[in-house]
This record gives sequence, C-alpha cells and structure tokens, in this order.
Amino acid sequence: MKIFLSSGEVSGDHLAASLLKALKERIPGMDCWGMGGGQSRAAGMRTVWPSEELQLMGISEVFSSIPRLLALKAEMCRRILGEKPDAVVVVDSPDFHFPLISQLRRAGFGGKIVYLAPPQVWAWRSGRVSFLKEACDLCLPLFDFEHDFLAVKGVPTAWTGHPFVDEFPALEKGHDPEERGRRVAMLPGSRPGEVRRLLPILCPTALGLRDRGFEPVFSIAPGLKAKDRERLVGSLQGFETYEGEGRALMAESCCVIGASGTAAVEAMMLDLFMIVLYRVSLSSEIVFRLFVKTPFISIPNRLAEGRLYPELVQSGANPEEVLRHFDRHWQDRGERNGFHEKLKMARERMGKPEAARFWADMILQALGSP
Repeated sequence: MKIFLSSGEVSGDHLAASLLKALKERIPGMDCWGMGGGQSRAAGMRTVWPSEELQLMGISEVFSSIPRLLALKAEMCRRILGEKPDAVVVVDSPDFHFPLISQLRRAGFGGKIVYLAPPQVWAWRSGRVSFLKEACDLCLPLFDFEHDFLAVKGVPTAWTGHPFVDEFPALEKGHDPEERGRRVAMLPGSRPGEVRRLLPILCPTALGLRDRGFEPVFSIAPGLKAKDRERLVGSLQGFETYEGEGRALMAESCCVIGASGTAAVEAMMLDLFMIVLYRVSLSSEIVFRLFVKTPFISIPNRLAEGRLYPELVQSGANPEEVLRHFDRHWQDRGERNGFHEKLKMARERMGKPEAARFWADMILQALGSP
C-alpha cells in the first residue's frame, strides 16, 4: 500500500507524524511519501519536499510566493499521478492543499483524498465547505465543534478526540502555577513573518517582566530555517533563549505569552494562563475583519465558549496591554482559581485517547483494508 502525505506547518508535521506511526503499526511495509518535516521523516516518511516550503503567514507573504507555490503544486501533482498512491492525505495548510486537491481531481485522480485538520470553515470562508464535501472522501477534524459543523453540512467527517489527550496524560489534574517558579515562556512563533511582527512586542514585554521579578525565556522554534534562526538569536542578545520543543519550555513555566495557534492548545493542556498575540500584514487584517465570523481566535476560548485567554490583535497587541493582562491575572488569586476551573472544563472537550489510531483506522476503512 502506498500513501501520499503532505503537511506544511510545524504543527501539521506533528499531526502527520502521529498518523504515520499509527498507519505503520497497522501495515508495517506501507510506503508513505510526500512533503513533511523532521518529525515525519523520523516516523519513516519518504520526504520528497521539505515542509518548510509552506511556512508562510498572511496574504502578502502568500502572494509573493505564488510562482514558487504554483511550480511546487504542479510538480507534486505530476508525481502523484505518476506514482498512483492509494490515498492522498493532506494536513492543514488549505491555501496550498485546496488548489492541489482541485488540480488532482481535474487531472483524473481517482484515489481517496483525506483531509486531516481541515480548515476552520466554522470561523471564516464557509464556502469552502462545498469543496470539502465534493472533493474529499473523508475529513478528520481535531475538535468536536468542527466535526459537528462539518457533519451538519454533509461533509464526510469522523472524530473521536485530539492527539494531545495522549500526549499530555499526566497533566489532566492541573498544576498550581505558583509552584512552577517565575519563568515565563515567550513564543515569537515558528514562521519568519510571525516572528518579525511579534518580536518588537515581546522584547519590551520581557523587560517589564524582569522588572516584576519574573524570568522571560524566548523559544527558538525548531522548524525555523537556519538563516531565520540566526536572525532571531541575534535579535535576542541579552535574553535567555530555549531551542527545544516549545511545549517543554512551557511545562517549566508559570505563564505563556506569544503567537496564536497550536501553542494555545498546548498551554491549555498544561493548565497555564496564556496571553495570545496576533499580528498580520495590513492586507491580511482587512481580510480578517471582513470575513472572520468568530469572536475568538484561540481554540481554548472556543472550547470554553468564553474569553479565558486574552486575545490581543494588531495594534491591541502591545507591551502595555500584555503587561496589564499579566498583572491582573497574577495578582488576583480568586480570578486565577476560577480560571483554572474553566480551563479544566475546556480540556474535557478534547475527546478520547488514541486519536491517531482512530485516524489510521478510518483511512484504512475508506480504502477497504481490513
């Protein structure tokens, strides 16, 4: 059996690697190839293209990369049609994977197409639901509310839980942040554009945290290219940095401040308060304000159906606002206790264990494999 697998973000690479391990448990000799990062390669993927190709953020970055992305899509399509895998499985990154799937279907690809971590059509660009319904044989969303939304729209979808339920098993009871010392995890992000926009906010914030007796530590995302990593390290002279997995730094911290995304879900699983920052280009901001239909950016807030994590967007993401929210949370024990109770309730919506094995079973079932 042969499966094409494609992921573009660091978080997508992590999901792809989890799926690949589960598939190889079922069928040890499976040939899985495509686009992935270090985790997918470690899990046994035959990587033809590095996932760093898709580490873009915002409309302007995507536009400037269109010629390269079109060439990559065309090359990928040719290889898929030539090798004829039993299934194509794409993970997240809809701005690349939607055109790829469309081109494959137009070119006559008749194999199964599976979308793991499909786009957030519940939040914006709901018209994409029709494409998922018509072009994909199966969607495997990460959260219950995503599955419910897709199912109501007639999209073939299956859900049992999030893989973080397995990855954070010892943390379900929660921890008192006051027992974790004074370290604060600073997360500028894993994409170059994201880092450029958030660093001018995080560095002054870190100085303010030092004045308050805390120890800010900056995460250097493992997925950054060498030149971007060197640029970031150079910009952080005088600050402590950490070059391992961001979740490991968070596990040793009392609070998290940084980029919106998977890190917010990890912070939730670690029972940590996080201040979520979101800054994009002007063109992306216009699109965001016109089309985004959800009151919350971060998934923990969506799961809690309320604002647990402060979300500081665009001009609202500034050092003064970050420190104001930090002080309010840290100085009010009563508010903190209520916050951790609500965070626990949000974690309970993450579903059952063994999500990756469930994904593998659903894909093999779609392929008619016993």
